[in-house]
Amino acid sequence: MKLVCIPAFNEEKAIGDVVRRSLAHADKVIVCDDGSTDATARVAKESGATVISHRKNEGYGASIITLFDRARQESADVMITMDGDGQHDPGQIPLLVDTLQENKVDVVIGSRFLDGRSKTPGYRRQGIKIITSAANFGTDFKVSDAQSGFRAYSKGAINSIHPTETGMAVSTEILLKISNKGLSLAEVPITISYDGETSTQNPVPHGVAVLMNTLKFVSVKHPIPFYGFPGIALIIAGSVIGYQFLDAYLGRHEVFLGSLMASIILFLVGTILCMTSVILYSMATLMRERQ
Repeated sequence: MKLVCIPAFNEEKAIGDVVRRSLAHADKVIVCDDGSTDATARVAKESGATVISHRKNEGYGASIITLFDRARQESADVMITMDGDGQHDPGQIPLLVDTLQENKVDVVIGSRFLDGRSKTPGYRRQGIKIITSAANFGTDFKVSDAQSGFRAYSKGAINSIHPTETGMAVSTEILLKISNKGLSLAEVPITISYDGETSTQNPVPHGVAVLMNTLKFVSVKHPIPFYGFPGIALIIAGSVIGYQFLDAYLGRHEVFLGSLMASIILFLVGTILCMTSVILYSMATLMRERQ
């Protein structure tokens, strides 16, 4: 069975067309209505979709979690996720599915930037580039669009990937799980439309929040460079400042309390970071051995 799964929040204007066009390329379309306050659920159902409704708005990632669970219940052979705001072109679903099946990979991502002809607004493009760079640091592969929601998953990937992040960082979390599980991945170029975009989220705090959550996931996988190296640097800096304090005190009987406090704080923070890196590294190693 081929499922198209669409997370949606207040998308009554576009969801009907997205559902109808998607049905031409799938056995079933499932819409997760994430607590919409408009007619998203009704329009999606009238257009032919099976609708799952959250009682309140829980976040994009929460909808993806629900859709993964439903795909497993349906024993789907292929699951395609795409946005419900009309930015993704349902006519390109076969491109992702054919790539998935012909190349026998587990996941295919539709990338806005693969062919270099993206019309993505500059501020958004730069933000996604930063997030993608952070995500690539934590995986065994490199992608050009870590935040793309237009993806196709094989049956093996559906059964292996269990997202937990309820926000937009779920896209990065899934990439890390693909890497951790040893699943294969490919990208294909897609077109995207920003006509009539109605997002009310401020892109700066929204982007920062996604980046911070991305770094959270990546840092857990690579604790030594994220915590250990900075910790060692702080310990060294604290030791140098402490030496200068002792030199001034013993040599000239001068007391610089600011230097003393800075030395202590840097040394303590550095020690905490180093201990954190060791603990996370040990936990990650133990989990890999159990798997």
